[in-house]
Formats: sequence, structure tokens, C-alpha cells
Amino acid sequence: MAASLSQARAAVVRDRVVQGMAQLLERGEELTFSSVAAAAGVPERTLYRHFPTRQALLSAAFDWGNQRIGFDGTLPSNAEQLAQLTRRAFPGFDAIAPVVRLLLFTAEGQAARLANKAQRQRAIVSLVRRELPGQGRTATRRIAAVLQLLTAAATWHALAEYWDMDGAEAAEASVLAAELILKGARARQRVERSARSSPTRRRERIKEERA
Repeated sequence: MAASLSQARAAVVRDRVVQGMAQLLERGEELTFSSVAAAAGVPERTLYRHFPTRQALLSAAFDWGNQRIGFDGTLPSNAEQLAQLTRRAFPGFDAIAPVVRLLLFTAEGQAARLANKAQRQRAIVSLVRRELPGQGRTATRRIAAVLQLLTAAATWHALAEYWDMDGAEAAEASVLAAELILKGARARQRVERSARSSPTRRRERIKEERA
């Protein structure tokens, strides 16, 4: 019971701290431990106890952002789940835009975002292998990289900045691009398989084997 109460209090502090950070960012103010503590309404010593470094602050902001957009850490395993996550995440980014931009454009934010890079890479590669069985290793890696980029916060930001899209429209643009990439890859596979099985190609292979 004591541990649960302590965890609950810590969660309240973390939530207040990140919301305080968001308020400071919206006002264009500098993030310091004293300013964050004041905005959050907690003593500075309490802030240091929960977040001893600026990196710890940004990591908390990353976790808080995921919670706000409804991401529980479960990575998509197929194209439909990828589309669902994008449609949920991009509008969610609109609601916490200052925190998302902080994570995108600071060294500490980048470190927080890349903390589970290997896990995310494995998940998206696995997704591509499921959607495009038989795809070569290099092509799988390239397709996976582009799909991950399309569904990342950086794409949400770019579509907002260059095309004035809100999160909902940006999500639909991203989902459409992902669908077209997968559709094109499937079509290319069919063409390549057909070319390999054509009578002309079979005769060429027989000649190569006899030579």
C-alpha cells in the first residue's frame, strides 16, 4: 500500500511537471529547473528528487506525451494497426505541440526519442516482412525506414509547417503514402516474379546453366 501511494504521488508530480513545461514552452520561456518548478507548483528540491537531470525531464516529457496520445508502448504489427496508430497520434500531437517540438528539436529530446530505437526498428521490419513476404533484405529495410518516417512526429511537424495541415489531415496524408508504398512494392514483386517465370527467362537460365 505504501509503495502504491508513493507511486501515485510520483505520477502526480510528473504530470504537473510536464504540464508546467508545456506552459513555459507555449509562452516561449526558457526551461530551467527553477522555472519548471514554479510553473508546476512544486518545490525545486522536489523537482530535483524526481528529475535529477535535464535529460530525465525530457524523458518524462516523452513518456507523458505517449500517454496523452493514447500510446501504451505496443508497436503495430501490420499495416492496419500502423494506420490506426497514426490516426490517433497525429491529432494527439496537435494537443501537446510545444512538448512534441521540444522533443524533436533538442539534444535531450532526441536522446529520449531514440532510447528504444532498436525495438522500433525490429517492429517495423517485422511489419514489412508480414505485409511483403519474400521481399529482399535490403528492400525490406528501406521500405521499413520510410514507413517509420512517414508515421513519426517529424512528419507531423513537417506537414503542419509546410502544408498547414492539422493532425487529422496530416495523418490521412501519411496513411495514404504508406498504403501506396506497400501497394507499389507488392506490384513490383508480382512483376519481378512474372519476369523470372517467363518462358524467355527460363530459356536464358537453362543456357546459363549449360554454359
